[in-house]
Amino acid sequence: MKATLYDGATAFAHLVTVTAQDGQLHLATEDGHGQAVPLSVLTRDGEGSDWRYARSDQPGWRLRFSEPPPEALVRDLPGPARYGRWVDRLGLGKAAIAFGVVAAAVVAVGYAAPHALAPHVPQRWEANLGNVLVGDFGERRCRQRGGDAALASLAERVQPGSTNGPEAISLAALDIDMVNAAALPGRHVIVFEGIVDKAGSGDALAGVMAHEIAHVRRRHVTEALLREFGVGALVRLFSGSVGANAEQLMSLSYTRGNEMEADADAVAALRRANIDPRPTAALFRQLGPRKTSRFDANVEWLESHPGTEGRAKTFEASYDPRRRYRSSLSPAQDEALRGLCKSRRLTERQAASAKEER
Repeated sequence: MKATLYDGATAFAHLVTVTAQDGQLHLATEDGHGQAVPLSVLTRDGEGSDWRYARSDQPGWRLRFSEPPPEALVRDLPGPARYGRWVDRLGLGKAAIAFGVVAAAVVAVGYAAPHALAPHVPQRWEANLGNVLVGDFGERRCRQRGGDAALASLAERVQPGSTNGPEAISLAALDIDMVNAAALPGRHVIVFEGIVDKAGSGDALAGVMAHEIAHVRRRHVTEALLREFGVGALVRLFSGSVGANAEQLMSLSYTRGNEMEADADAVAALRRANIDPRPTAALFRQLGPRKTSRFDANVEWLESHPGTEGRAKTFEASYDPRRRYRSSLSPAQDEALRGLCKSRRLTERQAASAKEER
């Protein structure tokens, strides 16, 4: 089969005879010179009836057939590009499989990387971020000596030493009517007045407190930050650029594995503390099915945690009828905890009344 060759080194066109054999295209000129070109380096350089070929390893090299080559030769030559060179070389089916494998690997790395990186993020980086978030609730924070002491006592019962030492967890109760508790960056755990009211006792709140402390201890908060913001954005957040991301930070979601770990730790903590797990199970059942709207109380505890029935069964199953459980708090501490935010409201009303009288 005759074709015209431009060798890329000169401007002359050479008339050559083309044959294919042993994975190579053999080109012979009229004066007896020739060259062998590996079929693997050839690419189609034209569409439709324009039978032109180029070499990927030699810029300017072109081979052009003036008429369609015979079928036997066409089978050896590369076809026109349809999806991209390497896709065409592999074939669409194989390329799709390759894409799938790469995508699965990216997802796997994206899922596993935060878990691997979280333990190496310095705790002090998170402190600024957590302090800013908690500080934003300053006006709604409940402060009452007996109630604060009861909250700290509850944390100490489920996790001894959690409120003392260099890695102490900071606790805060917020006068916001949301059924919510959350672990925040910088070893902060906050509880909302809504869940304190629903719990009704320290025993019911103990499992929730142990669960959130587990998130802090296992660095699940950092892991969630890495997963949702990425390393670059997270560095900016750690440097203090919280801004409009505060709401997103408050609604961080954990993986199913994170939640299972935190629940398992909470069950173990109640067992160590000899606290009856049934009140926590009853609290879960009282809270009922998870809401379906992400816009209704977007930081509610149920919105960022698994369904309640299965979790209630988990805590219920850990109950041992042979044990003699102890209350997590004394009656006086229970009362102080329930009244922690109520005293704040009373103080606000008294201040407002005094202002009106003036």
